[in-house]
Amino acid sequence: MKLRLLLLFSLILSGCAAPPEEIPMDAIDANAVSRHQDQVDALQRWQLRGQIALFNLTADERDAVYLEWKQSPERLQLRFYHPLKGTLARLEQDAQGATYYDEDEQAYYGYNAESLVARLFNFELPIALLQQVIVGARPQGAEQQRYLLLNDHDLAMAPLMSYLVTRNEQQWQVQLNNYEQQSGRLFLPHNVELRSSAWRIKLRVSEWKL
Repeated sequence: MKLRLLLLFSLILSGCAAPPEEIPMDAIDANAVSRHQDQVDALQRWQLRGQIALFNLTADERDAVYLEWKQSPERLQLRFYHPLKGTLARLEQDAQGATYYDEDEQAYYGYNAESLVARLFNFELPIALLQQVIVGARPQGAEQQRYLLLNDHDLAMAPLMSYLVTRNEQQWQVQLNNYEQQSGRLFLPHNVELRSSAWRIKLRVSEWKL
């Protein structure tokens, strides 16, 4: 097995138009920040479809694939697929541990998803961090937060737009863009990027299901 968890073809996740101006914490209403974070914290079950790309900045390599993500308090399910070739791999985690299934349905087991990926592919994919990042939740230890001011009827919402956070001795610069309101109640991002000194991770969401 090789490092290429997300394999077989490359997608260019091109940049969109220039993002709105970021607003630092000291220049925005803390109530607007808390209002959005409270909504995100209450989100227990969600699904998304989109694309994920991994860039190995050291080796100048890129891998990308389509992604289906199902999240609940009890279970994490990631399916990596190609529209024509079908499922390429699956990664699941519950209270009993984590399982990775390759395209031949060969199963590999681990204590949790992060340690399993690290063992199989020698890459510490920050899955626990991604679970928070993708919905716009503010992770513990986030620094240099900046926000986007949005209006939900008469109430202002201030979702996170960028911050720094350290996990497993890696510092990640996180950027979130293209927030759209879902189910008439919650703003969620559609473009997310994490960058460290060695890696870059891009997620582009095409569909949210709450």
